[in-house]
Amino acid sequence: MKWRLEFYHGRSGTLAGYDVDAASPDAAVAAGRRAALLEHPPPAGRLRRLSLFRRAELATSPDGSGWVLYRIRRDDGSPPVGAPP
Repeated sequence: MKWRLEFYHGRSGTLAGYDVDAASPDAAVAAGRRAALLEHPPPAGRLRRLSLFRRAELATSPDGSGWVLYRIRRDDGSPPVGAPP
């Protein structure tokens, strides 16, 4: 099944969209997140303590990259998953 995913990175204000082929929404999110990290790799690490913003980013993003799922839908034109009918 084809899925259209959009991920948002709050710090950079970037919205990235990806089309993936996966059996379930969870598998599509994992594949889309990998695509986002490949296209937008995290910057090199710093040697100082983490800022308050970075600590919050790590707490809200499952992998600590700052990318969060913004929108997901099947690519057959149906409404987003979880949207009201």
